Amino acid sequence: MMRIRRLIGHYLFNKSVKEMEVNKILRKVFKKKTLTENEKDFIGMYQTKESETKDYLYLSKNSAFKKITEILESGKIIICDLHDRNGRIGLEITGIVNNFEEEICTITLKGGEKHNLHDKFLYNLIYNTKKDQYSIEEQDEYFEKITTENED
Repeated sequence: MMRIRRLIGHYLFNKSVKEMEVNKILRKVFKKKTLTENEKDFIGMYQTKESETKDYLYLSKNSAFKKITEILESGKIIICDLHDRNGRIGLEITGIVNNFEEEICTITLKGGEKHNLHDKFLYNLIYNTKKDQYSIEEQDEYFEKITTENED
């Protein structure tokens, strides 16, 4: 049941895996349950002031679209460090369009190149303090386990 709620939250409400994990940890804190060391480390990574520029990790395609749009509108530069058949792309993102009906999210890169974000990947937006810019990278390919019932 919990897995179904997480899946619904991920796809329908555009919640990132990070947001869902934080909510799970916050529920444990509210119930006054002890956190594991991994949970404490996870929360420790995200204790920043809202005014600080920060990283955005484990974003779904739709969450990445939303954050990229916000960052571009704020005037920050985002470099596309995703991979294509030739390796890392390494170009500046100039725009992004998410076609919800066709489930296609396309980023436009400097020079007019285009690249699609996919539902099967999680993405990270990493802030480089030295260059004052972001980069988008693939975190991992996302797989949802399908369970089968054995009939005896």
